[in-house]
Amino acid sequence: MKCIGHLLWLLLATILLTGCDSNDEDLFVEELVVQGFLYVGQPLSIDISHTVPIEQFYDPPAVTISGADVRITVDGHEFQLIEQVPDNPGTYALPGDSHIVTTGIRYDLRLERDGTVITGTTIAAAELRIDSTNLENTDSVDPDTVEYGDTEFYMHWNNDSVNFGYFIIIENLEPDWFDEEREIGQDNGAAVTNVSMMPLRDTDEFKIPWVFLGSAGTHRVRVFSCEQALWDYATTTQLGIAENYPVSNLSAGRGVFCAVGVDTVYFELVDLIED
Repeated sequence: MKCIGHLLWLLLATILLTGCDSNDEDLFVEELVVQGFLYVGQPLSIDISHTVPIEQFYDPPAVTISGADVRITVDGHEFQLIEQVPDNPGTYALPGDSHIVTTGIRYDLRLERDGTVITGTTIAAAELRIDSTNLENTDSVDPDTVEYGDTEFYMHWNNDSVNFGYFIIIENLEPDWFDEEREIGQDNGAAVTNVSMMPLRDTDEFKIPWVFLGSAGTHRVRVFSCEQALWDYATTTQLGIAENYPVSNLSAGRGVFCAVGVDTVYFELVDLIED
């Protein structure tokens, strides 16, 4: 069920496109964006990019930041992360035998580039495991089918008191998710988004409401265990609003530095209801 990688690009997409008046480009000031997502049970790794003007085409490879000095201190020991060039410029990481992110441990970030210094601190949440669902097969290769209007998709995960909360991201992975041919329900028209997000506290289970599912196709559901930093950042992020300034634990720049758990399941949504 595990899915590790660039998992929260959609949370950062809003701030990568920095708001500015398209009639006054001089107002734009480029800022560093720290995609500081440490994952419990994984080696140290973060990504660094920069903002672009709202009217500029966003190209992920073009916004990566190279040449930064990135250090993370753990229990008094400082690790200097190494940029993963030439394969992954902008990604700074260490091999697994150096340190594995561990629940309850404090992590202190210090990043410096061209005179800009960014710091941040977090304490790692617990590892997240989705231990049961109402489907038999939830892997990405051939997930089970959920029929719209029949039984809602249900899942349960391990709860841990060290977590501040949980955050769920539901995505339709189909390239043509917006096509009216994929609409579900009683002729509601094409879906307006392929992503739904839900913050939760004091629970270890979730049943996805039909209102969260706008179109048929393969869906990915990711559940994150949150410490305070990710909870504050995620619950103040407004997708699609370029001038949004989410609450961040960084001393400068944009983004967040957090240490979280994550697990992933998939299902195929079909609509058998006649319009």
